Amino acid sequence: MDCRKIGILGGTFDPIHNAHLLLGEAAREQFGLDRVIFIPNYLAHLKNRTEVSSGDTRYQMVKMAINDNPYFTCSRLEIDKPEGTYTIDTLEDLKLMYPGDELYLILGGDSVIGIDTWYRYKDILKSCIILAAVREEEDIAALDKKRRELKKLYDADIRILTFNRIDISSTDIRDRVRTGRSVRYMLPDECIEYICIKGLYK
Repeated sequence: MDCRKIGILGGTFDPIHNAHLLLGEAAREQFGLDRVIFIPNYLAHLKNRTEVSSGDTRYQMVKMAINDNPYFTCSRLEIDKPEGTYTIDTLEDLKLMYPGDELYLILGGDSVIGIDTWYRYKDILKSCIILAAVREEEDIAALDKKRRELKKLYDADIRILTFNRIDISSTDIRDRVRTGRSVRYMLPDECIEYICIKGLYK
């Protein structure tokens, strides 16, 4: 059986929005990924737990958002762990689930620059190919320097993922909902309807 290329896109996704979806599609297209798995975090370690919607809520919105893309799927791998999890834990679980396949971890360029502060970062670098999304010309020089440094030190395989800047953020969407402003065209209509029905972010 041929080796498959599995993309991994994690995030809080509170809520998921069109920039997340476009990032996943850009990665799939540029690197010929067979699948992109969206994985809502149980808890973003640098965020206040009480400010994040439940895992079930965020998972349902991701399912709605990716429903019409046959290359996209989502996983409860992190939100079903009662104490949360780190990136390396998720990668190790995925390696057991997809033996022999290549894992491609999709990250923002700024995250890659700071990846050597992450928990067990050396193991992360050994266990997957990293796709580093860059949106501005000035970002590329700093990222390329870091990429070459990590390649030399740890033989890390980090590849540049070009991605046009889209100024949409989950924080802005939550603020807009809270203040009664439109979020149309920022996220899928199904997610907007779900937010209204559930009374989220009020």
